[in-house]
Formats: sequence, C-alpha cells, structure tokens
Amino acid sequence: MLTDIPARLLAEISDALHSIFMMSHSRHFWFYMLCYLLIAFFVYTASAERNKNTSFWRFLFPSNIYTHPSALMDLKIWLVVVIVVYSGVFALMFGLIHSVTVVLNNVLDLFWEPSVSSEAPDFFDRVIYTLVYTCCIDFGFFLMHMCQHKISWLWSFHKVHHSASVLTPFTANRHHPVDYLMHAFCAFFMGALATVLFSRYHGTSVDAVTLFNTSAIHFFYYMTANVRHSHIWLSFGPLNKLFVSPAMHQIHHSIAPEHYDRNFGFVFSIWDGLFRTRYLPVAQESVVVGLNASEKGYSSFLDAMVRPFAECFEQMRSLQSWRRRRPIP
Repeated sequence: MLTDIPARLLAEISDALHSIFMMSHSRHFWFYMLCYLLIAFFVYTASAERNKNTSFWRFLFPSNIYTHPSALMDLKIWLVVVIVVYSGVFALMFGLIHSVTVVLNNVLDLFWEPSVSSEAPDFFDRVIYTLVYTCCIDFGFFLMHMCQHKISWLWSFHKVHHSASVLTPFTANRHHPVDYLMHAFCAFFMGALATVLFSRYHGTSVDAVTLFNTSAIHFFYYMTANVRHSHIWLSFGPLNKLFVSPAMHQIHHSIAPEHYDRNFGFVFSIWDGLFRTRYLPVAQESVVVGLNASEKGYSSFLDAMVRPFAECFEQMRSLQSWRRRRPIP
C-alpha cells in the first residue's frame, strides 16, 4: 500500500545509517571516526608551535573547508547516493558473490582437481589466506583505479570524486554510482577468486583473521582511512614504500604536475611501485586539490549525476578518444 512506502523508506534509511556508523566494514564506523579524532589531536599537539593561536576544534574543523561549497556537495552525494543507493548496490553485489564463486569453481573443475584435506585450518593458514585475500582485492582496486584515470570514459564518472576542491572525511563517499559499481565488481570478483583458489589449493575452506568481523588488515587500514580525505597531513615515513599513507592519497588528489596520476593504491603502495606510479613525499607538502583549469567542474548535484553519462557516451564514440588526455594545469 502507498501508506507503507514512508515507513519502508525510513526503515531502509535507518538500516543504511546503522551499516555506515555501527558496522566495522564502513570507514565511518564509530571506532574509525574516534581514531580520526585521536590522530588529529596527535598531529595538532605535535605542531603546537604552529597551532598555538588555534584551538583544537578550529584545527579539526577549519571554516574555510567545512563551509566550502565542495564540502556541501560531499554531504549531498553522501546523503542521496550512499544512504539510498549504496545499501542497495552492495546488497545486490553480496548476493552475486555466491554465484561468482560457483561459476569460478565450475570453470576450474575443467582442468584443476581440488585438493582434499581432513585437517582443520590452523591460525597460520588463516593468516596466509587473509594476506592473499587482501592482496587480491587491493590489486583489483588498484587496477580499476588506474583505469579510471587512464580511460577517458571511466574518468567521466571518476572525475566527480576528484572535483572536490577541499577534502573532508565525507569526500571518500563523493563518487558517482557507476564508480561504486566498478569498485564493488572488482572487490567481489577478486575476493571470490582468492577464496576459490586458496580453498582448492588448501583442500578446505579457510576464514580470514578478523577484528570486529572485518579482515584484520582492512581493519588497520580503516583506522587511518578517514585522514586520507582531510586537511591533516599524516605520512608513514619509510613504511610509505609498503602502505599507502593518508599523505600519499592527498597527493593523489593534487593538481600539481608532479603529482599527476600518482599513488593509485589503497592499502598497499607496492602496486604503485611496480607500475612506476608511486610518489613518496619526503616532507610535508602544500597540496591543492580539485580539477585542473582545463576540466569543467559541476554546478549542482544533478549535474554531477547526469553529465558523466553524456561525457562517457561522447568519449566512447571514437576509439581514438578512449585514452584520457593529460589536462592543462
């Protein structure tokens, strides 16, 4: 009945909000947001001389960032896309992962007889599987992210994310729905592939090592994930060669020519090292984010949702225009 629609809509929104703030697979899980506050306080106190005339809350929420139209666009996209679309898209993807696993097993049955083990997997097996599983997903994310920058019609959608003129933790959700689909497909496919291959090799199914029902490696990644889209500089120092620090991702958003198409990784920076796209900051750098002068931003939420389709179809008309051209600074 029509009278049931508002109640169902409220229930869907309530479930989405619960998933975003109370489930550990979300970067906005309350514990990760608390980590963001603690990291911000550490950076604030470590730069006491520079911040002596600024309170912690002004440092954490600078008015020039959180009153910027770009920050308002972040919230619009988050409210409309994440709460309404995000839950439905990922619920569908979770439903498809079983089908993908079945298909992969059927294909592998043609040439690979799976091992059979009567021994239960031990903790070491789970650690190895967690590493393999995370690496597969992360490499899939890396490849898709690089393609979104290199292929013009994919950039048409990913550009919505990079059109942010300031960075806030909610900029992480500033994605066109097509972007969500691309990332979700890579994550679930690569995760299913890792699970199938490891299970067939080991002879039995193996569960990942988890913290709060989240893969342990991703759990530690999420502890600093909200700093990635913020004004707070956090580098991992020598560990930048292994893990993507928040500072490295802020450089990824930079419009400086030396930062162009750098640091595509999410968890591990080794993929950027292999593909020669890694940029390691030596010291804190001044980063200006957004689109270059030759690229047109978005005037409204509707513009950000509709125009990418028109730009995508225009780019796909000719094979010669598939490669994204380097924008003019």
